[in-house]
Amino acid sequence: MDTNVFRYVLEVDKCKNITLAAKHLFISQPALTKQLSKLEKELGFQLFDRAHTPITTTPQGELFLDFARRYQELEQDFQNDIALSRHTPAVPVRIATTHRGGGYAGIYTAAFMAAYPNICLEYLDTSARKCEELLEEEQVDLAIYTDPILSSKLEYMPLEEDPLVFVIPQSSPLLAGLDLSGNSLEHPVEIESRRFRDPSLRYILATPGQGLYYAENAFFKKYRVTPLDPLRVEYVDTRYSVVQSGCGIALFPHTTVIQHSHGNSQPPLYGIPKGDALYRYIIIARKKGRTLSPDAEAVWRFMVNQRLEANHHLESTP
Repeated sequence: MDTNVFRYVLEVDKCKNITLAAKHLFISQPALTKQLSKLEKELGFQLFDRAHTPITTTPQGELFLDFARRYQELEQDFQNDIALSRHTPAVPVRIATTHRGGGYAGIYTAAFMAAYPNICLEYLDTSARKCEELLEEEQVDLAIYTDPILSSKLEYMPLEEDPLVFVIPQSSPLLAGLDLSGNSLEHPVEIESRRFRDPSLRYILATPGQGLYYAENAFFKKYRVTPLDPLRVEYVDTRYSVVQSGCGIALFPHTTVIQHSHGNSQPPLYGIPKGDALYRYIIIARKKGRTLSPDAEAVWRFMVNQRLEANHHLESTP
């Protein structure tokens, strides 16, 4: 039996019209009628009652249709299994990311996969310091995290400026006597740098190796701040919750603040040192002198191009 007849019979049943079914099957109406008649002769019964318009399926024809549907499902399963058996799994591009770097990479992943559907990505979430170690040891191809770059064995490109702000409980002595009207993430209160040296302040800090750990240390060095008895919290969301509880102040990227800005009964306030804009850069890094696979090179170029396109958009915006 020619297995194409299964498709023919199912299409006739769907269209209830042999001429229309032949058109959908890209064969002539006489050829389709001939195939149906041949099949009915082999089976010993009629599949369709052609005396009515639209044509109807006979009881024996219903049994055959059920068999035809199951055959098509089995054929599709077989074709899928054959395709899988011939498929060579792609070697993934391994990318180490920090919490912030992973958030940036995630935004562009769908666009990258649409442009390069055959490239497989694998993200590994870790600390900034671990990102550099994995690159040096060639356990990953690329890393997306925040500056500073501590290793001399790496090369990098900045991807996006990442603004920072201090999140401050409303009861903090840091805000005493300041005009807080209109305070928002876009308009943080400017605070004299000497206030950050108040020994009564409790700083909620990142743990060593985290991206914000280096940003905090840069701030402390610049403004000669020595935190007394800081509370160190590794996970950034937990750190934000600690600040919201009123325990102390902490430095966060704007993206973290936005994620936590809804549903607060007593929202915190935002501040920066007077006359200063706090920020760092999200970067993509690779090991110097290492020849990357074409797939990893494609990821590098794509991410860098997002930065160039963003800059071009800003420059062309009136």
